Amino acid sequence: MFAHYLRLLPGWRFFISGLMFWLLMNSFSADLSYRGMRDAGKDVAWLDVWIYYLPWWLPWAVISPFVIAATRFISLEQHRWLRTPGKLLVLTLMTFLVFLLLAVPLVAQLEMQGLDGESLSEAMNLMLKRGAWHLDFIVFTAVVCIGYFLQYYEKSRSEEARNESLLRQLMQLELDSLKSQLNPHFLFNTLNTIASLVRLDEKRKAVTAISELSLMLRKVLENQKAQTLPLSEEIDFIQSYLTIQKMRFEEKLDVCLDIEPQCLSFPIPFMLLQPIVENAIAHGSQLDSDKNRLELRISQKNGYLNICMINRMPEHDEHHGLGIGLRNTRERLEKLYGKDFLLELKELDNRYFETLLRVPRGVLHVKSDGC
Repeated sequence: MFAHYLRLLPGWRFFISGLMFWLLMNSFSADLSYRGMRDAGKDVAWLDVWIYYLPWWLPWAVISPFVIAATRFISLEQHRWLRTPGKLLVLTLMTFLVFLLLAVPLVAQLEMQGLDGESLSEAMNLMLKRGAWHLDFIVFTAVVCIGYFLQYYEKSRSEEARNESLLRQLMQLELDSLKSQLNPHFLFNTLNTIASLVRLDEKRKAVTAISELSLMLRKVLENQKAQTLPLSEEIDFIQSYLTIQKMRFEEKLDVCLDIEPQCLSFPIPFMLLQPIVENAIAHGSQLDSDKNRLELRISQKNGYLNICMINRMPEHDEHHGLGIGLRNTRERLEKLYGKDFLLELKELDNRYFETLLRVPRGVLHVKSDGC
């Protein structure tokens, strides 16, 4: 138990800062007394007054860290409050006993110029006669309050850190859940595409599609723990996806990618573009016309990555342009960036729509200018 108590003592910085504080209090008291004596016409030296007050303040530099450590053993919790007054009384008596053991030799040495039995007895009587015990009790109470304040502060910091850790874990679970919803969604559609190629006896295209799908699945497995990756790797993932979709809808879609080279190293959430591209292809494939424009433009400005997807939609669109994948993307972006992102849909001419997405590289304010 004693070893545990010693581990609860404040660090050496606290001891040093405490010593400086109590010496400052000693100087403050000495200065007040010195000024009062000078006003009363007494000829005294400031240093003599300062030394006179040392036995009354210096012991607290030694005692206060031990009192603060002792408060950790005296709980203020509601289910233990009946024992608290008794423990505080014992702490008070022990504190003043230690105070006397430290102060009496100082008084004997400084005023009686000796540490023999007679000098110690005289110093004890002098302290009992001149001691401002009410002031010492106030000092003791203040030290105890500081001890409980530090204890409360440390517990609150620990609880705050614990809550923050739990919040991060919860957010990670939610992000993983959103990612797990995305993966089966694109996998289901991709397998349907390969199945269609097999039914149409397009064996060469089916083999190519399976090869591209294996590359996609490998990328998913390699990045299942990662939240972000360079845009260049995301583009490789999208290229594999487009290769598969072009095999099925080669007459329906006219795909164009316009990506600024300096954007390729920009970190973005993994599988951020795939739901946007998949959403555009799903709408374009439902149109009666062929060669429907599907244009993906990516640029960066002021620390933000700007992504524009332009595609045409059917006249009757139940999701108003936003499918399950894009709804999950919005939820995921909210977890990652809070409000510092943009995801919106703008209607252009002739049933064409523009999906605008903007994500930051760092902690910046979202701006609403176009791509």
